[in-house]
Amino acid sequence: MNKNTLIAVAMMIAAMLLLPTGDGVGKYLGSVTLYSAGFLAWSRYIVGLATVTPIALANGAFSGLGRDFVIRQAIRGFFNAGAIFCILKAVKTVPLADSYGAFFIAPVVATLLAFFVLKEKVRLVEWVAVILGFVGVLLVVQPSGQLSTGLIWALASGTCFACFMISTRWSAGTAPPLAQLFGQLFFGFLFTIPLGLSDLLAHGIVLPAIVIAMGLISALANLLQILAFAQARAAFLAPFVYSQIIAATSISWFFFGDQLNGLAMIGLAIIFSTGFLKIQPRSRPSGPA
Repeated sequence: MNKNTLIAVAMMIAAMLLLPTGDGVGKYLGSVTLYSAGFLAWSRYIVGLATVTPIALANGAFSGLGRDFVIRQAIRGFFNAGAIFCILKAVKTVPLADSYGAFFIAPVVATLLAFFVLKEKVRLVEWVAVILGFVGVLLVVQPSGQLSTGLIWALASGTCFACFMISTRWSAGTAPPLAQLFGQLFFGFLFTIPLGLSDLLAHGIVLPAIVIAMGLISALANLLQILAFAQARAAFLAPFVYSQIIAATSISWFFFGDQLNGLAMIGLAIIFSTGFLKIQPRSRPSGPA
């Protein structure tokens, strides 16, 4: 495994640890304010755009971009907005760790899409890592078998996130990372205007520092994903999505009082093992990850 691939792995794991942190902040805001999931998603895009736009302009990130850029970023923005909106709907009604248990359909769907849509070669070790990771998630979450409305929202979020990952890999190399992040945020903002504007008019701005923190965390996580997918295949990176359960479980435990038991600890250990399985060096040279 080359240096660029290891960097991609590090960036992907960092992004996956940041995303549940932002969702945990969103869960808190949803519990102490009257804001809807739509407003919380919309506010992330506003904060992200206010941060990224001047930096992208200063770096000339939009030079030479055309119709193809707009189409690809609109698709990415649509799936990103769907993933954020659905997970925020989920975490308002079920524990954060449970939400992510259903959300983790994402690596399985992403691996299938990488194989069938992007025509990527999916190695046996990547299928094994996806399956083992999902088993680990089930041990952590220990679902009751009752498919609540919150878990349906989480499943929808995971499906949207898988499509977002695939579209991010599909867009890799078509524009500078800052331009891609701007496009994702801009179209996500457009798609969520109807959901967020009514809340803003009804409730005004409440706890602005926390709303800004949530937006900055989300923007950084998405930038790291873009950089990671520019370096490695979608099928290779998909199992690292399971690292989100580490952050989600920790936040649920420390801040929302959700307890861990022995099976959950075993599940976390399995999830860790999938990462080590993927980053083992190969004995002979091969193509890029």
